[in-house]
Amino acid sequence: MKKIDDIQDDELRVIGHSITSDTGRKSKAKLWALCAGVVIAVVVVVAIILTGKSEVGPVAEVFDPSAAMTPEEKIIETPWLGDYSDITGRAYTEHIQRTVNDIVLDIYIPHNAQPQLVIGSPDIHDERIVMTTQAADIRADNGKINGAFVLAGEPKAWGLSKKGYVAIIRDSVHIGVADSSPLFEEATETGGYFFRQYALVDNGTLVENKPKNKAIRKAICDRGGEIIVVMSQTQESFHDFAQALEDFGVDNAVYLVGADSDGYYRDYNGQFTQIHKNRKRAEPKYKNYIKWVEYESE
Repeated sequence: MKKIDDIQDDELRVIGHSITSDTGRKSKAKLWALCAGVVIAVVVVVAIILTGKSEVGPVAEVFDPSAAMTPEEKIIETPWLGDYSDITGRAYTEHIQRTVNDIVLDIYIPHNAQPQLVIGSPDIHDERIVMTTQAADIRADNGKINGAFVLAGEPKAWGLSKKGYVAIIRDSVHIGVADSSPLFEEATETGGYFFRQYALVDNGTLVENKPKNKAIRKAICDRGGEIIVVMSQTQESFHDFAQALEDFGVDNAVYLVGADSDGYYRDYNGQFTQIHKNRKRAEPKYKNYIKWVEYESE
């Protein structure tokens, strides 16, 4: 007979009342039931793993609406600002405002109209014109256009006064920066238009300019393929204005004559609004504008 404390590591001593045979049978039955349940659970888990199917319940899915769409139905985000829902094709200019870096910007978006250059003030009574604004600078010494300028295929001025350029070739507007651009020759060969001004944004990056004064600033911009005219409501430096254009997402921008230079636009309802009134003083002979005119009916 073993002593009371003679117990091996693999033995168990039960202390307390003795268990009757009936109770023992019930305990054994419960133990077998528990073991059987564990075995069944293990078999089910193994079956799930092997078959890859779950009977536990539905698995939550992340719904992606675009996954059920055809490529044509997928929503394409566009950076364009203008309202292009009108299908009548009428020519007009949309005017909206945005605030960037605490600078309030007036944004003008011509619709269904083609840009052209013109020397001399456009006729405010010509309802085919939906927007005008001054384009190239005039030299103070001789009153001529500052830098290369092509009017309907005819060169009116030459020279590299500023590296920024705007070329209008057929129905396309090209805005960029270059010492020499083949678009000058292409404009002369195709009856197009070309002028130079300060570059403000080049491929999404602002361009620094030497003038440090502040004035009302204006620019023609390419923003994701949409051609817009942007003007500050307050006097700003070249740097701050260009920075606002960059932060606004403009890809390329070239300066237009700013300060209180005159211009006007017509909205969707034909309402005429002057941006600044023409100053009552002698105008330079070569004062020029970029204007948007409704497309001629074929």
